[in-house]
Amino acid sequence: MVAATAVCMTGTAEAATSTCFSQSYSDGAKIVPGTGGGHVTRSITRQQANNTWDDWVWRGQLSVCARGGGECPYTWTESKVTNIGWAVGGGTNVGNASSPSKKWYNIVLPLVVGYQKNTTISKTFTIGATARPGQTAQPVQIARRRWTKGDFSGGWVRTNRGCQNGTTYEWNGNIRFGDWTRNVFVTSISGYAINGRI
Repeated sequence: MVAATAVCMTGTAEAATSTCFSQSYSDGAKIVPGTGGGHVTRSITRQQANNTWDDWVWRGQLSVCARGGGECPYTWTESKVTNIGWAVGGGTNVGNASSPSKKWYNIVLPLVVGYQKNTTISKTFTIGATARPGQTAQPVQIARRRWTKGDFSGGWVRTNRGCQNGTTYEWNGNIRFGDWTRNVFVTSISGYAINGRI
């Protein structure tokens, strides 16, 4: 891998603008993500939803207020630790960095906001609620999330020029490719639900 990227570099040692990639390294991709040497692909957030949505990550004991009686006051004291994914759902498309072996996913996926990151909601709380006859009451923990979209910026762009044992690629730090979407954690809420609603 080192030999494949070291051939045919031009420009300064710190900021080479072109390089020769072997077929086995580039895997034929139109854009090869940068991984170092002053040439690093970035994940950029381009759009966020105005509104958030609630992901109910824990539900405690459900209590039912008996019909035919009066209102039912409830008090819960909970000490609850819940581990949740920081970003859930969505997907990732590498666009012009796609290749038969899909090898460039390994480079760009860790760049995506929240990739393989967990959040711990640790809360000790006392909750009071009053339910009317026939209603249910239940303590809950909620991860509030926001839909987020982005893409990737910066990469080695394939040219039509050959080089020793490969193809010449030129660095373009502004080129955009691919896209990703995630539902990203914003904040946590501990509370209670009456008839399944906060």
